[in-house]
Amino acid sequence: MEETFWLITCGLVVAFAVAKLLFGTKSSLSTMEWPAGPKKLPIIGNLHQLGGETFHHCLANLAKVHGSPFTIWVGSWRPVIIICDVDRAWEVLVNKSSDYSARDMPDITKIASADWKNISHCDSGPFWHNLRKGLQSVALTPFNVESQYHLQERDMQNLIRSMEEKASHKNGLLKPLDYVKEETLRLVSRLIFGQDFVDEDFVAGMHHALHDYIETIGTASLADAFKICENLPSYKKIVRAVHAIKKRIDSLIRPHLVSKPPTNTYLHFLLSQEFSEDVIISAIHEVYDLSVDSTSSTTVWALAFLVREQKIQEKLYREIQSVTGGKRLVKVEDISKLPYLQAVMRETLRMKPFAPMAIPHKASKDTSLMGKKVNKGTVVMVNLYAIHHNPDVFPEPDKFMPERFLKDVNSDGSLGDIKKMESSLMAFSAGMRICAGMDLGKLQLGFGLASLVNAFKWDCAVEGKLPDLTEENNFVLFMKNPLEARITRRIH
Repeated sequence: MEETFWLITCGLVVAFAVAKLLFGTKSSLSTMEWPAGPKKLPIIGNLHQLGGETFHHCLANLAKVHGSPFTIWVGSWRPVIIICDVDRAWEVLVNKSSDYSARDMPDITKIASADWKNISHCDSGPFWHNLRKGLQSVALTPFNVESQYHLQERDMQNLIRSMEEKASHKNGLLKPLDYVKEETLRLVSRLIFGQDFVDEDFVAGMHHALHDYIETIGTASLADAFKICENLPSYKKIVRAVHAIKKRIDSLIRPHLVSKPPTNTYLHFLLSQEFSEDVIISAIHEVYDLSVDSTSSTTVWALAFLVREQKIQEKLYREIQSVTGGKRLVKVEDISKLPYLQAVMRETLRMKPFAPMAIPHKASKDTSLMGKKVNKGTVVMVNLYAIHHNPDVFPEPDKFMPERFLKDVNSDGSLGDIKKMESSLMAFSAGMRICAGMDLGKLQLGFGLASLVNAFKWDCAVEGKLPDLTEENNFVLFMKNPLEARITRRIH
């Protein structure tokens, strides 16, 4: 990603230098008073300050110098307000949620989203409300999710069996990411198409297509900010790649559109609205896009922390045993009875939020921020990573401490004010555009993590060599070097 960043940046400098000579410079976009930020350069704005490390780290470090909020310029004409503190995040995401409910998405994402006609990409309005309501009130109802518990438990048994068999041929070594991804894919597929859905070729094909899509879109995101790039050969190559991946995804989903799905499925709702085929495929693709990688990446981050912190892993295992009696596998309904598990989940989501930069918000009308005018169309980005690592809210923010979220352990507030920490934890965003699948995501994360810790002891792949926590961020925050651990089957 770093090499791609600088290659694209160099190309952009040349392209825009030529464009400026040919066409001159346009006047300022508005007379709005922008929050102070780092000094921008002609043509490229602040792009030279955004390379060398992940975007959320760059912005968190800039906030330490310039405060929050501050402004960065993508090019010399495109300002973006960056928020790195919880008070301003609440003002934008919650208190003035409707004022900042529009979206600002990269043009390249139009290709696979039917021109931004899905929940996460489109502006708020009747279409957005209808689509979101359909997902939540049909596919994701508590009754519908609970009716799948036995299928989730069956999938988990098969996953554990597959993991154990694979590790037995590699001296106990295992990379868990792909297993967790495919288990989540099966769950989501049943919520979309129905409980009888069984298609392992579809699961495998969608798994690989989603991986390629996220990687390709992530590569294009910087260049997409500059409209002139649409004519550059390198950008056209990326666009062709996205079109090719979309065709793969379309070919996987389209055959299932001719079936008569059960009434409690997302597909039934989509078909009942008489949307175009492209919109239906986009809506289905979106559910996979936003659920599979977020759940699987967070599960693997949690396992990596537990490998590094064996005492925490053992404490979690003892809690699970207290519920299962040490004689059975975890059931989905057990998750609500495991407070330490919930604390481990919260701490993982705090340290490694799956989307460290919340999806960009845009002012849908003239509004304000900190009492100062914000014009309609202004783009605002919230750095969730920076908020989650504020030492004034989370003491020792770089230390993995689930106990900070336990009232009985942290009753004196020495590990942080629990109420303030809870309100600062925004891994699923907040307000009217909070993640529609948050409850399902938390349930799947908890069930997967508890099941894997209950089934296996997780140790370093190489004794004494802790897992590398270096991040790679292609919209979703993954480990740059995917976790490999040594697993040992526990006796039940």
